[in-house]
Amino acid sequence: MGNESVIFRKNLAGWLLALVLCAAPGTRAHAQQAASPPSAKAGLGQLQPHRHDPIVVRSRPVIERLPVKVISPVDLCVSKAGHVFIADDKANCIFRLDEFSSVSLVAENLPHLRRISLDADGSLYVLTSTAGEADLYQITPEGRRFPLQTLHFPASAFARNAVGDFVLASESRLLRLTTDGEVIPLAELTEPVLDLAANPAGGAEVLVSGGRVLSLDAAGTLRPTGFGHAQSQRLLSRPNGRQVTLSAADALSPERTGLFEVLDRRPEDGQVPSVAFVPEGTRAAGFDSLGNLLLANPDLRAITRVTSRFQIPCPHCGQPTLMIFDAEARPDRSGSF
Repeated sequence: MGNESVIFRKNLAGWLLALVLCAAPGTRAHAQQAASPPSAKAGLGQLQPHRHDPIVVRSRPVIERLPVKVISPVDLCVSKAGHVFIADDKANCIFRLDEFSSVSLVAENLPHLRRISLDADGSLYVLTSTAGEADLYQITPEGRRFPLQTLHFPASAFARNAVGDFVLASESRLLRLTTDGEVIPLAELTEPVLDLAANPAGGAEVLVSGGRVLSLDAAGTLRPTGFGHAQSQRLLSRPNGRQVTLSAADALSPERTGLFEVLDRRPEDGQVPSVAFVPEGTRAAGFDSLGNLLLANPDLRAITRVTSRFQIPCPHCGQPTLMIFDAEARPDRSGSF
């Protein structure tokens, strides 16, 4: 089934490329003329000047259930190579789907899974937690598992910086775990901490109850930086650096579980713009390097990929070119060829 999924995506991208090239010859000519002066002529064997702007296709995204059998997926993350790691707290294990949608077992016998995260070198970090204590593990790209620390308090989320320190959330407390194994209290908040995400400053972005986002710097100083949906549960960073939250349905919109933008200022009307609506029960989400969305849903026992961005080869030179599915795209938007 994994190979069928890969073949389907490749055939779809190829078919769409042929459709764009064949159905819009006027657009192709317009794009080429805009890229070079009318008097410019390529010599024998030379390539005509052309652009590689994104191709926008008026279409809904491709939604597919990934071929991994999960029971209760509570977290996921995506590597630079496009590998999807999934933490299942009922199966007590972590799965990996590679770029060919082949499934492998990364780690097993890990009860009470809470969070997983990847570093730049491809090592996977794992948080497990009960009501009384928590454990951190490192799993190397070669699959070797090392226990890093046992913490004598429950932990719900973590963020790891480039130095190797961890910021941990325990109810309404923030703590730092240093590379020497020292636990240092950082802050006690008035609201529960729901999620953490690493930031470039060596600290963490902190999501608290009610949708507020705070920034914690390396010195342990907190300052407010954003406002998300009031029912926000998870904090994510998109490939462009912008933050979004995964929010549950509420009394005003019970069917509207979704991803919402994080705003710089609190909206006067209380309305936060949505990025995408997702099935109720979605517990975790992530983005691949192109910005495509992946969802983990224990209620559906499913990992779902929502693909709206493809890389296809330029038919002239083979350079990877972005193709975007946009259901609201204007019909007059031109492609790059």
